[in-house]
Amino acid sequence: MREFPSSPDPTQAAALGRVQRRVARGLGLLATLDAGARPEVADEPVIFAANHRSMADLFMAAATFSEWGWPIRPLVAGSYFDRPGIGGLLRRLRCIPVHGSEALDIATEVMAEGWSVAIMPEGRVVPESEWTATGVGPARPGIGRLALTTGRPVVAVGVTGTERFWPRGRNLPSITPWRRFPLTVRHEVLGIMEGDQPSVALEEIMAGITRCLNVPEDPSGLSD
Repeated sequence: MREFPSSPDPTQAAALGRVQRRVARGLGLLATLDAGARPEVADEPVIFAANHRSMADLFMAAATFSEWGWPIRPLVAGSYFDRPGIGGLLRRLRCIPVHGSEALDIATEVMAEGWSVAIMPEGRVVPESEWTATGVGPARPGIGRLALTTGRPVVAVGVTGTERFWPRGRNLPSITPWRRFPLTVRHEVLGIMEGDQPSVALEEIMAGITRCLNVPEDPSGLSD
């Protein structure tokens, strides 16, 4: 199994942390974030897997990792990098553009530099009609292959509230001067995936995300 350094270059990590904090401050003007406690996992490259209901998930992720003090490199659809405004922000956040399966190879190399990565296995902003029943939509198997080939621990993440803050299909988030939208993040440390079947690993990861989405308001065991 490939060995990975425990942390990225400190100068680069500090620079990314500054950008994450700026995003967190901006998001804080429009929403309140309950990110829960920092995951109890070794300070080594980790794979974070989260659901995807809104464009706001990208900014909420930056704010969450800022609160946790964890510089993360998210994988983001390559088409977003061509959009005015948001494309430049994604580059400053050191996001990894996804253009087919080669993005997983890039993610592996990024982890080989000591970075953790964040992936949304559904691969798109999922319509509410597809996640109403279980909390998640159909997922792609790439994260299962990445987890098995790298042997890195996986942390499942469930995000709620972003679908109301920035509904799917809208160009901008909902801005109401008299209120801030509540956003909630819950996580479960799944650890290292076993076996050699990416589809089985994917099922375990998506089940973990589903459990995080169903944590009660006073969680006991998953996030704290």
